[in-house]
Amino acid sequence: MEVEKTFFEVKKAISAGNIDAAEAMLLSLASSSGDPFVRIQCASTLMIIGRNTSSENVLEELSENLPERTVTLFQVAQAMRGLGRADLAAGILADLGEEDAVMREYALVLNMLGRYGESVSVVEKISRPSISDRVLMADGLSSSGESRKALELTESLLNDFPESYDVKRSGCTALIFAGMEKEAVKFARVLLKNDKNSSDANAVAAYVMHADGKSQSAGAFASKALRSDPSHLGAMEMLALSLMDKGKLREASIVAGAMNEKEPGNPAAVRILKECGGKQ
Repeated sequence: MEVEKTFFEVKKAISAGNIDAAEAMLLSLASSSGDPFVRIQCASTLMIIGRNTSSENVLEELSENLPERTVTLFQVAQAMRGLGRADLAAGILADLGEEDAVMREYALVLNMLGRYGESVSVVEKISRPSISDRVLMADGLSSSGESRKALELTESLLNDFPESYDVKRSGCTALIFAGMEKEAVKFARVLLKNDKNSSDANAVAAYVMHADGKSQSAGAFASKALRSDPSHLGAMEMLALSLMDKGKLREASIVAGAMNEKEPGNPAAVRILKECGGKQ
């Protein structure tokens, strides 16, 4: 009951624009609570209001006093990754065995840390890889310089799942990292030619344009994608990045916050929120 009361007071303080008071209440609650998930909720709220240092301090304190149950540890690792502390999550996941769920989370964490080769190796241990797992592997191969393997994998994925936005974007990533930017642009143009109003096609075009340094065009394509599908995560990411490029950090934070509400812990949303300093 006391926890609920504190969070109610925190919300009131935030609504009133008193961020310092909200921060103080959250830090006090985090330090006094023995519940790891209360601490995580405090860290999450601190990140959202732009108090990233305090958020990270709460997570670091939690990492020094972790619960003992394996299931709870896995949930804590997921939450830490979702709050931008993939390094802390990796330390937990490394000791949790090789079940598919653990390997899937560990591979994502390693990818976020830039340990692409290790991420690919972990995906290979998943007994029943999903589309997302295979996309993560393709992106890891691209980022680690294994362009030929990445191109082969994304070609296979495009044949098997031609309607998947993530697959189409991963195919563009493979082309771009292989030095085939013109082919990526052609791919995006074909998608637009097939359906100029498609949210996926416009989101892919936004991704390719942003990768090519054409931020304004990327923002235009992302905006068009969102007119067709206001909840398209890929388009929201590209719009937020385009806003960041223009120095519109508050607007980018709002878009990233909406992404995080739709998919809590979305890596792109968390990265943008942390870079922009939150919504406030």
